[in-house]
Amino acid sequence: MLKVYHFRSFSGLKYSEGYCILGLMPQVLNNFLNRITMYRLMLYFLLVLWAATIFLSVFGVLPYKAFDILLSGIFLGILCNLTNYLFVKIFRARTNLESATITALILTLIVGPVSLLENIWVLGFISTVAMASKYFLAVRKKHIFNPAAMAVLLSAILLKYGASWWIGSMYTLPFIILGGLLVLAKIKRFELAASFLFVYFLGTNSFPVPPLWFFVFVMLVEPLTSPSTKVKQIVFGGFVALTYLLLPKVIPGYAYGLETALLAGNLLNLAISPSFNVVLVFKKKEKVARDTWQFFFEPMSKFKFTPGQYLEWTLPHKIPDSRGTRRFFTISSAPGEENITLTMRVAEKGSSFKSALMNFREGQEVGATSPQGEFVLPEDKSIPIVFVAGGIGVTPFRSMAKSMILNNEKRDIVLVYSNRQEADIAFKSLLDRAEGFGLRTVYVNTDKDGHIDKEMIIKATPDYLKRMFYISGPQPMVEAMKKMLSEMKIKIIKTDFFPGYTEV
Repeated sequence: MLKVYHFRSFSGLKYSEGYCILGLMPQVLNNFLNRITMYRLMLYFLLVLWAATIFLSVFGVLPYKAFDILLSGIFLGILCNLTNYLFVKIFRARTNLESATITALILTLIVGPVSLLENIWVLGFISTVAMASKYFLAVRKKHIFNPAAMAVLLSAILLKYGASWWIGSMYTLPFIILGGLLVLAKIKRFELAASFLFVYFLGTNSFPVPPLWFFVFVMLVEPLTSPSTKVKQIVFGGFVALTYLLLPKVIPGYAYGLETALLAGNLLNLAISPSFNVVLVFKKKEKVARDTWQFFFEPMSKFKFTPGQYLEWTLPHKIPDSRGTRRFFTISSAPGEENITLTMRVAEKGSSFKSALMNFREGQEVGATSPQGEFVLPEDKSIPIVFVAGGIGVTPFRSMAKSMILNNEKRDIVLVYSNRQEADIAFKSLLDRAEGFGLRTVYVNTDKDGHIDKEMIIKATPDYLKRMFYISGPQPMVEAMKKMLSEMKIKIIKTDFFPGYTEV
């Protein structure tokens, strides 16, 4: 039976044959998702919902005052950003510039709609509490609770004014479903959403009402307060659904089930998937291949990671482009090395994030989340493996190879490493040295040899049917390799995707 493990999504380098996420999306849509951050996608999604509700209210489709929706959104947006800016200064924190606006839009769409003049104190309270919860209710600079859920629950308890979830209606549902599916495709949390919906359906024998779809697609799957691994996501989603269903039975008439269930789930996440933020100080950068640089950072606090895992890096900078201030990068160093490193390809006209990083000076700081990801070696060292890497996708394998050398660990691994030209090969000396520890590298020059195909795999590993395959690189290549290996009857395939990578 074929087992295909999906992790992060990573796209960028050109490949002759592209396959879409889950094989369902047109390539143009797939390319759009690859070139936008999940935060920017969520922001656009919520802005469309906000605009749609105003439009539908103007024409009487929704029974609300369009002016109230407009003013509430503007007020919450301004206040959330102002209070967030204040807390950033007080706590000397790093933040995503879009985060406060996203929270403001969520609050706009679940509270009210209300008259701004009559309820300004309520809106002021929930916006301040939402932002404050990110900094006061945090562990090692990582907030525990969903900010919007915490704000509306406290408002309901203290001010007797909670969330109405008014965004949920049959008229807004198509927008919610369409945008929500795009979000899930981007952040790879289908299992989390499915587990919630499955438990809900079992418990009620009915399909979710419209407000629940918004809750699932927007709040439940928030990456910062939900688990990053698939099994834990399933547990998390099922737990939140079960809590939501049981609360009215335990507390008859309880009206704040969604908010409470999500916050309870956030606590569960803290217990089963503890995470934190870390500050890293820039030391230096080195060129490791044509247009490819390795950046060295010293962590301000110790943390453990497993070779193959990644960090979400936050780099606030002036005038960020459409891809924002956060990016996912694999840790290219190995545990035991002095510094934490990331490696990336930088084009001549790079993104604002990469341009800012290229201009870093020694001593400057960057923020990152705790290590995440399941693209790691099996504990059983006797399992024969094939690594397939495309371009910058070699970074997790560099971490694994260096770890093998440092720990004097031997495994039977063949790395098939594809680049356009020899000048694009990164970490060649290290990979060649790792041959003494069982890792043999086959270099593929696509300009001369063409792209990796079935014949190359068979030639490099005649016993390929006995091996576990790991694929890392640009998404079109990974999808093509996955399809080809599946046709070759490979039993276990692990794929490593990075969200939103491009050559710039």
